[in-house]
Amino acid sequence: MPETPDGPLTRDDALELMRGDTSPLAVSSETIRGVEYEVFTHVYNDLRDIFTFSNTHYAEREFLIYGDERLTFGEVHRKSVALAHSLQSLRVQPGDRVAISMRNYPEYCLAIEAILAVGAVVVPLNSWWQGEELDYGLRDSGACFAFVDHERWLLIKAFRDRLDLGIAIARPQGDVPKGVLAMADLMEPTSAEEFPPLTIDTDSDAVIMYTSGSTGHPKGVVMTHRNIVNALTNFFGIGLLRTLMQDVDIDARNEVFNWMHGGAAAMDDPIAARLGTETLLVSVPFFHVSGFHTMFLLSYRSGRKLVLMHKWNADNALELIEKEAITAIEGVPTMIGEIIHSPNLKRHDVSLVNRISGGGSARPPEHVKLLQELLPQALPGTGYGMTETNAVGATIGGEEYIARPASVGLATAPLVQIEIRDEDSNILGPNEDGEICIKSSANMRCYWNKPEATEETLCDGWIRSGDLGYVDDEGYIFITGRAKEIIIRGGENIACSEIEYVLYEHPFVNETAVYSAPDERLGEIVCATVYLKPGCESSESEIQDHVRSHLAPFKVPSHVFIASEPLPRIAAGKFDKRALQKQASEALEAQE
Repeated sequence: MPETPDGPLTRDDALELMRGDTSPLAVSSETIRGVEYEVFTHVYNDLRDIFTFSNTHYAEREFLIYGDERLTFGEVHRKSVALAHSLQSLRVQPGDRVAISMRNYPEYCLAIEAILAVGAVVVPLNSWWQGEELDYGLRDSGACFAFVDHERWLLIKAFRDRLDLGIAIARPQGDVPKGVLAMADLMEPTSAEEFPPLTIDTDSDAVIMYTSGSTGHPKGVVMTHRNIVNALTNFFGIGLLRTLMQDVDIDARNEVFNWMHGGAAAMDDPIAARLGTETLLVSVPFFHVSGFHTMFLLSYRSGRKLVLMHKWNADNALELIEKEAITAIEGVPTMIGEIIHSPNLKRHDVSLVNRISGGGSARPPEHVKLLQELLPQALPGTGYGMTETNAVGATIGGEEYIARPASVGLATAPLVQIEIRDEDSNILGPNEDGEICIKSSANMRCYWNKPEATEETLCDGWIRSGDLGYVDDEGYIFITGRAKEIIIRGGENIACSEIEYVLYEHPFVNETAVYSAPDERLGEIVCATVYLKPGCESSESEIQDHVRSHLAPFKVPSHVFIASEPLPRIAAGKFDKRALQKQASEALEAQE
């Protein structure tokens, strides 16, 4: 074993150690679906392996906290084992799609583990969707079974008879409806101590997660076991990399250094248990890739505790931070902003919080300064990733972030490659603005049932993000805009076209355009301008009610402007949305 270093390693030396043959996180090349990618050599085969790892090393440690409910890793595993055997008895087969649509209840986590344990595919549906959207997600995915809570059941039951869909309800209110199962009954203790025996192909599908694209309905992003496991290992590696480069906890740095020389035999060594663990406040829904991957699944590897919230509320979050001794907070900038601006911040003990990070949308640089002033003990951080990349992309934290608050960081080592390309796919140089393209073995397999969209987005292993940006001389990535018509409202991606389709279904609407307006709290909000058919009259509230009857509340335009003349157009014949945004900004300023 080499002698431990006298001080922190440079980034290059730390990366060389991480990628080297002696490291449990060694990297090698492998051809997947005809494309050569870098992968972790000693990585777990599938997510079942990670669930087994956590039960082996952390069984007695608390894992999920929800109100007064507290579950250890071992208890979660035992319930998930029972649920997996129940799914098998219900004839759920490997490759079948099983949907989940509920709040962030502990049952959500148990369902994920059980579905993956029988080789089925998890389909986490947006719990803010309304009936038509849920109907689409269930139909498009071809789900044969669904775990839902009471609120989602009330929406689904209206069209359930048209679907060949088994349903189990978590936390029913009153008697369980006829023809529907109680999820609690499926988790009754059994004699089985392990998952049903099964061999899983590492490149088989594991998750289909829906994301709003620039056109039409949301697209189902297909993630394989290999995609997710490599993404999780890469996230785990980020923490180890930073530990090697820091000079605060010398014992932890030396522990990581020695572990990195342990080779494949050290892969099952629960190093996170010896380095200390986090207690993380989960503020993001599990149907988001950040909630599903970086918060929930990654905790199986690190052994950290998750504190779940019934619904986001900044003051409730502060109460939980104090009560549960929260050490880490992750969330979209809107949530973090509400915490630091809360008048109750100083009334709660938040001294144990040592890490605040997130992503999903741009964080105002002034937030970074405020974090330093109000929570000086907490290292700020942010990241950039997509559902299509299994959340990996770029990351930045600590002093690097404080010095570059407008950056989303460096390409996430060691797997991720990022290039900036022009419209003809030519690679651009430093500080040249173009489309951000990402390649790693964590990239999605495809869009479910959408080969043309897949071909447009996934090219020779590279994801075309639709985001515009540049890489500076040091490799730091800066996002400058979007090439596609996507509004990011408080971390939620919203396709302008989806709302426009609904607006055109209104019998009085002749022309319409949907676009964004800046918002201090949410980053962006949805706005629409409509030009009515001759002789027709309508109001902002009536138009909003029409959208609300078809789409989730967060997609309803915050402002609807009724135009007195046809909408302006650019030379290509498309609506001039920049002109409409300018008109909207002037109107909103006048209202204020």
